[in-house]
Parts: sequence; structure tokens; C-alpha cells
Amino acid sequence: MTNRNMVKDAAPGAQATQPNTPPLPPMPAPEDSATPTTREEPTDSPHLNASLKRDAPPPGGQGLSTKR
Repeated sequence: MTNRNMVKDAAPGAQATQPNTPPLPPMPAPEDSATPTTREEPTDSPHLNASLKRDAPPPGGQGLSTKR
């Protein structure tokens, strides 16, 4: 934990720094993409419960999104 007396206030008029994040590639990314990743899991992902946009599977259910 940081003591508040150890931290200097920001200079007047100074803006907070922002990370330089590169734009995400289009999804689905081409196979030769240098960064074939995304920060958002698609709703129809084959992973079990991968998307927060879907409800959890019922007890005994597999939870695969291929079940329609």
C-alpha cells in the first residue's frame, strides 16, 4: 500500500498518460496475421462457457455453443 504522502500530485494541466495499444485485427483474423487475437470472446466460441454473454449451462449440460 502506498502512503499518500509519498505520492506527488500531478502537475497542473498535465494529462494522464495513455497506453499505446495497437488496433485489433478484424475478426476472424487472417491466418497470416501477426496478432490473431482479440480482447473479446465471440458468442459462438467452441470453448466451454467462454463467452460472458451466454448463460452458464444447466446442471449436467455441456455448455457448448454449438447446441442451438
